[in-house]
Amino acid sequence: MKEYVLLLFLGLCSAKPFFSPSHTALKNMMLKDMEDTDDDDDEEEEDNSLFPTREPRIPFFPFDLFPMCPFGCQCYSRVVHCSDLGLTSVPTNIPFDTRMVDLQNNKIKEIKENDFKGLTSLYGLILNNNKLTKIHPKAFLTTKKLRRLYLSHNQLSEIPLNLPKSLAELRIHENKVKKIQKDTFKGMNALHVLEMSANPLDNNGIEPGAFEGVTVFHIRIAEAKLTSVPKDNLPSF
Repeated sequence: MKEYVLLLFLGLCSAKPFFSPSHTALKNMMLKDMEDTDDDDDEEEEDNSLFPTREPRIPFFPFDLFPMCPFGCQCYSRVVHCSDLGLTSVPTNIPFDTRMVDLQNNKIKEIKENDFKGLTSLYGLILNNNKLTKIHPKAFLTTKKLRRLYLSHNQLSEIPLNLPKSLAELRIHENKVKKIQKDTFKGMNALHVLEMSANPLDNNGIEPGAFEGVTVFHIRIAEAKLTSVPKDNLPSF
């Protein structure tokens, strides 16, 4: 079994360039998945009894009455579209009940500590194709429901620290990641998809225990500089 996993991992590392789904396709998949999640939540919360056991939802003032939207963006159905605007930073005035933020194809260089503060319902965040070099360690402190994070085609040299434990999918391919620190994925038991191909990652860049406790259904590290499988560093399959 170990030999099989070794061959599988090496195959991934030396595979031909992988043509991943387009940004639009990934975005549509995220929206569909988000809708399905909302439907499931509605079914679970539905109460048709004569004496309801749950209090009715009260619109949160003032956002439901006076919706806000960052300048130049489009906002509807709790989705904020801010792609292809030439933005150099994350816009302000993102509604607190937002489920998805699309910031791809901009010129954002840094994610600051409070850029996503208060977005406790955020499900998906798309930051593909920016100029990101730095993400503050506390940037995702309040996004405890974040499930999908897309950071591909940037200039990040390491995987962001303190990622939400709720994360199920992380795409960070085509960056400049050279190192995966120990405990980077600690406690991320929900992580099932990890795409980090086309990074200059070699054997010395993966610290022992980097994938400890992680159960990944799909992991891809193609087009890297790995020559073998680092001992004790494979995630659980």
